[in-house]
Amino acid sequence: MLSTGLRSVARNPRTFRPAFLYSCQIHDSHVASKTVTEKVADVADKVNKKVGQGLASAIEAGERATEKTKETLGSSTETAKGKSESVTQTVQEKAESAKQTGREKIGSAKKTTGEATEEMKRKANEVAGKAS
Repeated sequence: MLSTGLRSVARNPRTFRPAFLYSCQIHDSHVASKTVTEKVADVADKVNKKVGQGLASAIEAGERATEKTKETLGSSTETAKGKSESVTQTVQEKAESAKQTGREKIGSAKKTTGEATEEMKRKANEVAGKAS
């Protein structure tokens, strides 16, 4: 083959020179060996992975926010229940106290009314005794 190439140089130097230059300058690399379709597929794959990672990150952030909200609402619910029970207990105590005070006042009023009635009866008897 070498001798054939040398003979072609002797015969026509222009035909050998471009073939020689092209064969030395062209080299095969991984990127150069890909077709346009393969390159587009690679870019699309990279974009797909980046979008997927972004969506996964957003989903995880949403889940964390949901958990945080659940915790906050749970503690708020517990606090509200505790306050509600406290208010209920206070209302019951006040109601019981009011009932007791009412009973005492009614008892006092009955006593006062009873005493007043007894006094009226006594005075009535006195007046009736003097009149007779």
